[in-house]
Amino acid sequence: MQINIFYIQKDDEFSILKEKYIKLISKYAILKENNLLNKTISKAQNLGSLEAKKSYEQAFLPYKKGFCIVLDERGKELTSFEFAKLLRDKNELNFFIGGAFGLREEFIKDFSFSLSLSRLTLAHQFAKILLLEQIYRAFCIHHNHPYHK
Repeated sequence: MQINIFYIQKDDEFSILKEKYIKLISKYAILKENNLLNKTISKAQNLGSLEAKKSYEQAFLPYKKGFCIVLDERGKELTSFEFAKLLRDKNELNFFIGGAFGLREEFIKDFSFSLSLSRLTLAHQFAKILLLEQIYRAFCIHHNHPYHK
């Protein structure tokens, strides 16, 4: 299985945790991270919310193919078992984490699934670590690994 995570993020302050989960996931799948932050996005963020959201969407657009899951606080909340079921039998999964201003609802509607990790607004670094942990947990559920218990 190929898992791609596309995100827009300035810093990566939790690299130790990130690397831990990437290593654990690598037993089950190939995981690639793609930070799409660029000068166009940085400039748009200084112009305001709408311009920032549009710049995120332009950056994400070329990668929106196959089964795509967007992280959004307005998305559907799942249990770990439901999340594991959602990931089952997919060859390629693409996860998208928007920038600081989020994504427009019109853009979110075009994804295969909109996932809420929490109703709380989370820093991108936390959201990515939480996503990685849940991806690993899903594989453990699939393979009856004791980690989930």
